[in-house]
Amino acid sequence: MRARRLSFWFPTTLLLGFAALAGCGSSSEGPVGGPVSGLADAHCAGVTPIAVNQASCHPAVTTTDPGTTTEEAPVLYNAEGDDDDCKYHVAFTSTPVRLNQDVTFDVTATLLASPGTAATGANIDIEAYVADNQFHVLGDLPPAAPESPTGSGHYKVTPVKFDASGRWVLRFHLYEQCSDLTADSPHGHVAFYIDVP
Repeated sequence: MRARRLSFWFPTTLLLGFAALAGCGSSSEGPVGGPVSGLADAHCAGVTPIAVNQASCHPAVTTTDPGTTTEEAPVLYNAEGDDDDCKYHVAFTSTPVRLNQDVTFDVTATLLASPGTAATGANIDIEAYVADNQFHVLGDLPPAAPESPTGSGHYKVTPVKFDASGRWVLRFHLYEQCSDLTADSPHGHVAFYIDVP
């Protein structure tokens, strides 16, 4: 009697499990994209990080020339790396990345010259464009993301809506309101590849 009871419940449990899986598949909103996996960022390895100076945000007189370079700023793989000038380490997570749907990026920024110290008050802005067509840019940009909570170095960039499938370049701008005329200005930026299915 006991063996018959077990043989009755086992197939029923399996059928319920398959029904649940089929239900999940039918409510799917489509494929999900996100950061592109690749080599970990190491462009600041062996480089002395720049200690930022808030007084250089709006310098009265430019005394330091950051110089110019013909080298293009790197676009990074994965979901963390150092900014172009080796001032900040930036890491992020996101809600599911889908075509024509709002995405939220949760960004954390810390100072490279003081590891673990939050980059506070950065008011992160973004720009984005299709990697192989820089003329196809993200049209509706979200407002600058304030730090929340204050002192945490955390920023919520939202809403971001990608309007084309393919590989995008998403650039986070930190302290965009600051001058970029001095090497120790807080102004900084870092770009990542994002795939949109």
